[in-house]
Amino acid sequence: MRSALLLMMTVTLLGCSRQTPSDEAAAVPPPAEAPAADAGRPVASHEADSLASQGIDPLYGAVAAGGEAPSLLLNRYVRDLLNRNKASVDAAWAIAPPDARRADDAALRLLPDVRNLRLDSDAAVPRDEQQPPRLLEVPVRIRATTGEGVFRYHGWYRVQPRADGQGWQIQSAQLQPTLD
Repeated sequence: MRSALLLMMTVTLLGCSRQTPSDEAAAVPPPAEAPAADAGRPVASHEADSLASQGIDPLYGAVAAGGEAPSLLLNRYVRDLLNRNKASVDAAWAIAPPDARRADDAALRLLPDVRNLRLDSDAAVPRDEQQPPRLLEVPVRIRATTGEGVFRYHGWYRVQPRADGQGWQIQSAQLQPTLD
């Protein structure tokens, strides 16, 4: 009997404290008018949904639709490293290192007699709080075949949007040798 009485009191109190939908609408202030769009502000979730509905992955929304993906940038970069195309290698970076020995990926740049380079990348991970993210970290595994043998590296490249917004450029990297 006591438990039934306690249950009825609890239900009554919960029923009285519940707001009706019209009360909730009156309690919520109307949304403020959105300011004019500016390039540096984060994209709201409804804008991210809009990007997705246009076929643009919100993760890569910081660059123009049809812009070069980070994985394509890194594949082109590795190909330029293999071909020793220094101008293209340096152009892939936001700030190119003045000396290959001081580059974030110096271990890869300084390999002698490189015959083959293979880069496998995983999905990019956002490294900032903006929507869409303006700094992505792309995990990589690299296999380099040289005259001295095969070398393996793992790590990441961090990419940011190019100034023209048409693709990505390398901001930093970290590569570590991997033992078999």
